[in-house]
Amino acid sequence: MAPDNHGTYASASTTSHHDAHARNNVRGSKNEWSWAVICGLFSAIGAIMLVVNIIFLVDEVRLRADCTELTDGIVTQLVFNPADESDEDSSDTWTPVFRYSADGQTYEQKFSIASSPPRYEVGQAVAILYDPANPSRYVVKGDNSALALCAILMVMCTCFTAVLPIALLIQKANNPGSNRTSGVQGTKGPVKPNASPSSTTQKHADTSSMFNGKEPSQLPY
Repeated sequence: MAPDNHGTYASASTTSHHDAHARNNVRGSKNEWSWAVICGLFSAIGAIMLVVNIIFLVDEVRLRADCTELTDGIVTQLVFNPADESDEDSSDTWTPVFRYSADGQTYEQKFSIASSPPRYEVGQAVAILYDPANPSRYVVKGDNSALALCAILMVMCTCFTAVLPIALLIQKANNPGSNRTSGVQGTKGPVKPNASPSSTTQKHADTSSMFNGKEPSQLPY
């Protein structure tokens, strides 16, 4: 009698298929976690930078609200800031220094924003608004470069913060039925191979062998 290997082959094939499917699921899960960690890192950095920029913006608005006294000022020098050699995108910048008088005292203050090319020239006259309670606090009248810088940084930080939510929305749009499919597949049990014709033949052969060697009168019919 020939050995019955069809059932064994089917079982082995099914097991191999399930193993490959499990490996693919594990690999896909690792890729999703790596992707989520990278996007989450971008969003976390963006959120921190956004908070810092908001604090800077609030301080700048408060400074402009406090500086109400007007006086004459002049640019005394331009401080040269060389480019960072390790950063290819870096360039040389210049920071102006302003001199002005308030309450009989002379103040010489370095500006908070550097620019390239220089925004001012040495000897240029400017209008200074200072804080009467603290004359060392000042703004240059008509110079909104600090506010413009805040606006640019706000946009950049918001984009960084939105990386993870946008990526999640894109993944959900590209895989609308992933959750539903995974939930249905999770309720299914292991697939059982169908009985092969050879196993059915074997059962008939075993049944027939039970009656071999018996007289007709001994048969159960």
